[in-house]
Amino acid sequence: MLSAIDVILFLITGLVAGSFGGLLGLGGAVILVPVLTLGFGLPVHLAIAVSLISNIFVSLTSVISYNRKGLLHRKTILIMNAGSIGGILIGTLVAAHSPAEAIKVIFGCFLLVLIAEALLVKRELDLGQGKEPERLNVPAFSVLGFFMGLLGALLGIGGGTMAVPVQNALLKVPLKNAIANSLATIVVSASVGAIAYFIVGSGTLFSASDALLTAAAIVPGAVLGAKLATMASDRLPMKYIRYIFYLVLLYISYNMIRSGMGW
Repeated sequence: MLSAIDVILFLITGLVAGSFGGLLGLGGAVILVPVLTLGFGLPVHLAIAVSLISNIFVSLTSVISYNRKGLLHRKTILIMNAGSIGGILIGTLVAAHSPAEAIKVIFGCFLLVLIAEALLVKRELDLGQGKEPERLNVPAFSVLGFFMGLLGALLGIGGGTMAVPVQNALLKVPLKNAIANSLATIVVSASVGAIAYFIVGSGTLFSASDALLTAAAIVPGAVLGAKLATMASDRLPMKYIRYIFYLVLLYISYNMIRSGMGW
């Protein structure tokens, strides 16, 4: 059973992760997994299981709001979800056979790549939106969905860290639509990923009861954070929020790699 202090701390952690997830289309796992692992000392496989559950609710909360604003590109989302299935299956198998230390190092290195991408790739910072084009680059969106599923199952990350900038910078999807599409894809990929992860890892890599209890404490805060973030997205200075966010990721990346390497 969780203590009252643990529940409060998990709620706060969920609130912070959900806020970033809903605001930037990331699902919040880039904050949640390291905090659970480094801050609370949970096994990384357990943290990933909790993150997958949280991603479902955080993303769904934001998607409902974005859908009301007419931001979802439904064909794009369908294509990315179809592509994510293969990535989920491969990612789950790799995660199940990877030591915790290796996953921590991979996670930290991924964050470094994410930060480098943010600094080097030119992207639209205009929060404009647009209608879904009639002709879509199906192979590109399918491959993007595949890697979203792969990252989700392997690291517990929803995949929005990659899907948002790729849609925006390379596939020319307006940023608000890219965020909405990413979150809608995460709802499905995280759901399938969580089921696969529990089937493969429950009882061997982590305790299902511990994962569900921890998720139950985190999800309410995460959902509230996502709700507040999507409500405030039109009024917040996104450019500066991103700078702060990437500084936080740099610190997290260092500590994940240090922990995985045993430094």
